[in-house]
Amino acid sequence: MAVKPEQIKARLKVKYPKANLSTKRIDAIAAKLCLKPADDADDDAIDEVLEAANDFMSFEEIAREDDRIRTLEANQKPKPEPTPTPTPTTDPDPNNPASKPSEETPAWAKKIQEDLEALKSGKIIESKTQTAQALLDKSTVLKGLKPEIKANWLKRIDLDSETPFEEQVTALETEYTDLIQGVADSADYGGRAPLGKPDAAKFSDAEAEKIVENIL
Repeated sequence: MAVKPEQIKARLKVKYPKANLSTKRIDAIAAKLCLKPADDADDDAIDEVLEAANDFMSFEEIAREDDRIRTLEANQKPKPEPTPTPTPTTDPDPNNPASKPSEETPAWAKKIQEDLEALKSGKIIESKTQTAQALLDKSTVLKGLKPEIKANWLKRIDLDSETPFEEQVTALETEYTDLIQGVADSADYGGRAPLGKPDAAKFSDAEAEKIVENIL
């Protein structure tokens, strides 16, 4: 299930002409989103994928963040100093620290570098968290969870794991379903019934939420 990246790029430029994305960023977006539509997807189907991605994180906002990072990177480059007038050279005094060339990075450059790294790190963590949150919100199995409980379950998703977020959410869904089914099976409601059936064992939402709250 995929389309050519060029199709994604073409529709992206048509639908979001104000998003001043760099070529590198467009290539990255196209490489990721081209896997979403079906092989025979038309422009409307591709537009739906683009709209979903834009709702998650605005392409124009991505472009602004990229511009900000490029500005920080440009500012951290020291301005060239004018070539000094040649003077007679003398051997430096090894006992005089002032005569030794300084190899330490200036404080202002360090500060800009630290700000840049913090910005990049923060955006990466924010993006991963938003992706995981979106997957939890889309889950039909976990849709009944209270917001505060869902927030706690979000913390169980390892943002740095090599396991895709989709698989981690599926594991949480399975765990939740097994727990609820186990309680239903063990309750004395006149026999075991498949979870989700009209004649299945019933227990209150409060009971289910109490079970979920303790799984942390």
